[in-house]
Amino acid sequence: MDTLPSFCRARVLILGVGNVLFGNDGFGPQVIDYLTRHYVIPEDIYAIDVGTGARKVLFTVTLSQTRPQELVIADAVDWGQEIGSVLEIPVELLPVTKVDDFSLHQVPTSNMLRELQDDCGVKVSVVVCDVGEIPQVIEPGLSSAIEAAVVTAGEKMASRYELRLLLP
Repeated sequence: MDTLPSFCRARVLILGVGNVLFGNDGFGPQVIDYLTRHYVIPEDIYAIDVGTGARKVLFTVTLSQTRPQELVIADAVDWGQEIGSVLEIPVELLPVTKVDDFSLHQVPTSNMLRELQDDCGVKVSVVVCDVGEIPQVIEPGLSSAIEAAVVTAGEKMASRYELRLLLP
């Protein structure tokens, strides 16, 4: 049990997925940063910026005998919605037609997320922000619309999990 990663023992696991070097693709990591800078994160909630390395965490959770009750993924997408719109998508509604290449950063994520929910009993949701096109060159920093979306997503998560504001 001592070798089991802390994120497997958490009641809720929140993963911020994205690459902060590619502009608005940094939405997920910035949501984690927002939560940890503004709220007290209780011991039973584990919030982590996994960058583009969600694969290892998801595999570990999938293979572990001890798992979170709930998994939330925060990530950027380009789905043709209004830039900055924040949506919560249950795993059942992830695109079925592109299950193998629906990409939360090069992971066959929808398959793994469905397995976690259907076979492992983990409640899975995906909080996405439509960021439009991701730059193809290094271009750190979020646009103002995505910065506002980070606050929106962070506050929704804080409310859902009844997180307390950090004292100034």
